[in-house]
Amino acid sequence: VSEKDPPDVLNKKKCLDYLAALRHAKWFQARANGLQSCVIIIRVLRDLCQRVPTWGRLPGWAMELLVEKVISSATGPLSPGEAMRRVLECISTGILLPDGPALMDPCEKEPTDALENMKPQARQDITASAQHALRLLAFRQIHKVLGMESLPTSKASARNRKRRRDVSDTGEGEGEGKKDKKDDA
Repeated sequence: VSEKDPPDVLNKKKCLDYLAALRHAKWFQARANGLQSCVIIIRVLRDLCQRVPTWGRLPGWAMELLVEKVISSATGPLSPGEAMRRVLECISTGILLPDGPALMDPCEKEPTDALENMKPQARQDITASAQHALRLLAFRQIHKVLGMESLPTSKASARNRKRRRDVSDTGEGEGEGKKDKKDDA
């Protein structure tokens, strides 16, 4: 015989969700908050999730886990630009895809994939979008990914840009001196 809960009893599912949110916040404070560039990249990706509907389907907790894992696996501290590139590279490889490795939630006792509620199409769309964003980054068009105007290029930065060397740029005989020394040895 089951008794009916009194009216002042809290919803069990909501309580469990809030407890999970508390565990996530504690984990974030312990792991991600101290990592250089981690919070910045999470803010950039949250903005991307709000602006671009494709990215809006990425769960916030899964995104935070992914960013922390990518940045903490680097051999040293990363600048925000390097960290963003590394996160986009990771997503571009297909880590979110259904047949890829799961993104395990470290705050749960039972093995739980933080991406379990994502539909396969959303996973593919985000992977393709990350690949496109990575191409934009490679061609100095990060402003399109960030949803902002292109910054004006100063004359100093234009002069310091590397350019391809033409055959006509090399003087005759350049580089041959070292070759002769090596041959003599």
